[in-house]
Amino acid sequence: MFRKRSKSDVQTEYTCSIRFLDDTESIQLTFKKDTLGQWLFDRVCEKLNLVEKDYFGLRYVDSENQRHWLDPLKTVYKQLKGLSKMVLCFRVKFYPEDPMKLHEEITRYYLFLQLRRDLHHGRLLCPHDESIQLAAYIIQSEVGDYDPQDHGPGYVSEFKMLPKQTPKHEEKIMEAHRALIGQVPSDCEASFLRKAASMDTYGVDPHQVKDQKGDQLYLGVTHLGIMTFRGNRRTQLFKWAQIRRIAYEGKMFIVHHTNSEDEDASNSKKDISITAKHQAVGFKCATAPGAKYLWRCAVEQQLFFTLSSSATVPKIRSGGSIFSRGSKFRFSGRCQNEAYEASENIGRTEPPFARTSSLPNFGKRSHPNDNKNNTMRDSLASESFKDDRRKFNVYLASGKNKEEAAVDVPHIMVNNDSTVVKDGPQVSAPLAQAEPFEEKVQQVTVSSVSRAAPPQEPKENGQIVKDRAGVLETSIDETLPYEPNRTFEDSDEEENDASKPDLDDQIKKLEEEMVQPSMQKDLNLPSPAAAATAPSKTSGGKSSSGVCGKAVLLSLVLVLLLSMLMFYLVFFSPIKHPLLSNLRQHLQFLEPVRDFVGQKASLVGSYFKK
Repeated sequence: MFRKRSKSDVQTEYTCSIRFLDDTESIQLTFKKDTLGQWLFDRVCEKLNLVEKDYFGLRYVDSENQRHWLDPLKTVYKQLKGLSKMVLCFRVKFYPEDPMKLHEEITRYYLFLQLRRDLHHGRLLCPHDESIQLAAYIIQSEVGDYDPQDHGPGYVSEFKMLPKQTPKHEEKIMEAHRALIGQVPSDCEASFLRKAASMDTYGVDPHQVKDQKGDQLYLGVTHLGIMTFRGNRRTQLFKWAQIRRIAYEGKMFIVHHTNSEDEDASNSKKDISITAKHQAVGFKCATAPGAKYLWRCAVEQQLFFTLSSSATVPKIRSGGSIFSRGSKFRFSGRCQNEAYEASENIGRTEPPFARTSSLPNFGKRSHPNDNKNNTMRDSLASESFKDDRRKFNVYLASGKNKEEAAVDVPHIMVNNDSTVVKDGPQVSAPLAQAEPFEEKVQQVTVSSVSRAAPPQEPKENGQIVKDRAGVLETSIDETLPYEPNRTFEDSDEEENDASKPDLDDQIKKLEEEMVQPSMQKDLNLPSPAAAATAPSKTSGGKSSSGVCGKAVLLSLVLVLLLSMLMFYLVFFSPIKHPLLSNLRQHLQFLEPVRDFVGQKASLVGSYFKK
């Protein structure tokens, strides 16, 4: 507890793996105990040649299968400590209200990749006709113009774009793909972004919760506000202008809002307490960490989309109780208005980049008029994915070194003399294998919520909304409920990965094949079944319950000895000290106990004298 940190602890290096939106090969980055999350995120953006990085973040899953966004103001070691696999995923954190306000095409392409994942995993739910059109844009961007020689029957089935893709869907997607002849990838992606941004579930990261009646529903936080989905409908929408406070207590996520539907700056001076009533709506999460994560996401989204300047960030705290101080949230980075302004001031030319294909061996025909957007094959941006040997300056936590900045300050050059790698013991954290899919997390079984919600009109804040063009329908024959794939990192191969044997199983299988039963008899080797059933020898260690009981007993004895020592110092010690004098005055009610103890001590002393 009081051990002084040595220089070797500070210089120890750890390695983490970063995975990207296009499921390309992950990269490894090293960091130290004092390295902040902002430094790691900046290195990832440099690898991707990304300047408009305010909308993105790094996400990881802790040992309890709870997702987290990497906090740029805290050290990476403190956040990833205890993980068997230090794996982070590059994801879109804030979906911009208008995707076309993004200045660079490479930024829009990364947003397109995120929305393509959302569509495949059921998070971007939309009417059937629009889902077909979105899938056609993906096909056109991937393979180019339709050609009967390259695209035979069933070529659409090789692309997994919709959550429940059927042959009927694929036929309609093929028809829509034929109508997009001549469109280059940038045009298809722009059309995809415009259509996706108009959906109710655009930018929704679904959180499964329960309402006051115990019915299951999904809660999402977007640029509009906090919305709930029941069945295939959006039932409630709490706009940011209506929300007064967001809090959590234990497993409960609480939204304090008003009933005023149209509340803007023009009527903000009116007495809201008269025209609108404040209400609190609670939603129960599965776990307390899940409620805290939902609260942090909601608060951060609200500040990003509503603040006019990040310099006026209020202090936010919630979750406090008798035994805890609660959680404090610190907003970092720029808000959406500042990000838009910074995008307009970008002075560099459009960087070329390489579009990755989900099916690299699939036939793709280049467009004859694709000179301006010739980024489908070779690109200079592919060099950014090579191992960068440049030396970076490590961002230190506050109080470690005042000469180095704690966050990345724009327009300030970093000293290239200081490096990441220094002399010291090399420690590498266990890494996941570089696979094109993301970390394996226990998949949560989601029960259908369509039974709990009978067919009814969509509602917003308890009010029936009639003839709203936002009812979500995704199937040709029937309307499906909003049930997104809730695998934590949205991997396409999560479902198939469960059937893959582990490395230990593969080694055992090879040993069984190499050592046949006949060879086992000659070598006097035990069979695998006998080895498995053989009782394991224990080292004679005691059970954990016995160790815990012993520790409690020792603690009680130590407390008793300290109490006796303090009692002696206060009442029987001849030491005269202001502190002891004050204690004697405050403990005058214990003087009868002192007299009793003194009498017994004198009797014991006289007995030993005799």
